[in-house]
This record gives sequence, structure tokens and C-alpha cells, in this order.
Amino acid sequence: MHDLDQVAAAAMRQAPALRLFARQWVDPAEAEDAVQEALAALLGLRQPPDDPVAWMFRAVRNAAIDYARGKFRRRRREQVVAKSRGPWFEPNLESSIDAKAAETLLRELSDDKRQIVVMRIWGDLGYAQIAQLMQLSTSAIHDRYRQALTELRNTLEKPCRKTLS
Repeated sequence: MHDLDQVAAAAMRQAPALRLFARQWVDPAEAEDAVQEALAALLGLRQPPDDPVAWMFRAVRNAAIDYARGKFRRRRREQVVAKSRGPWFEPNLESSIDAKAAETLLRELSDDKRQIVVMRIWGDLGYAQIAQLMQLSTSAIHDRYRQALTELRNTLEKPCRKTLS
């Protein structure tokens, strides 16, 4: 029979191995969450298991798989919603922008860069406003905005470079 302190100590000694084990299914942050969730469940048991370390590995595995399944389901739902939304840009005959091309280019940016570009260009928000919304520094927003514009420019210039070669 184990007392609570022994059970917790045995589980905590295995924490690095448990996080590594969980990373087979999830990213590092979720692996940490899976370990914490398993530890909380272990400490909440009325009767500690005979082998707390083996119990922790099984609980971490189950938690990590649950996180992975949840992430998969969430991604699938987001894809269905994204497909059903329609175009990002409203048709405007007076606009000189190719809405389909702009949407394609924006989709290639990371989520944070895409959000910054949309807020800055189409939302006409300043760097300070975007920084406050995204809880980042103004300089970080400016850097990411410049990086996004560079990525967009490079993508747009690829076809031109090929034809010049």
C-alpha cells in the first residue's frame, strides 16, 4: 500500500518520461496537459493503484489520445465551416484586387500573420490596436506584418522570376 506522498513522488519522478511518451500523439503543450490531468486523476483516487507509475503511463496515453482525437474533430469541423462560408471578399466590380488570388495568398500565411494583414489593410487598424487585440508588443506586430508582406511579395514574384529565366 502506498501513501499519497509516495504516489505523488513516484509520478513526479516520471514526469519527463511521461511528457515524452505523450508527445507521440500530441504537441508539447498538450503533452504537459495530459501529464497534469493524469496526475490530478491519480491523486483523486480513493485507493492508489498498486503500480502508480504504470497507472500514470496508461492515464497519460489515454489523455493524449483524447486530446489528439479532439484536435482532429475540431480541425474537421473547422474545415467544414470554412468550406461552407463562401468567399472571404465580397464581389466589387470597382476593385482592382483579384479576390480569389488574394484569398489564396492569405491562406498561405500563418494564422497570426494573416490576421495582422487583414486587420491592418482591410480593417485599417493601427499597429497599437492590433497589438492590443493580439496581446503582443507593437514591435512584434510590425515585424510580423513586414514578414507577411515579404512572404506575399515573394509568392507573387515567383511566376515573374520563372518567366524571366
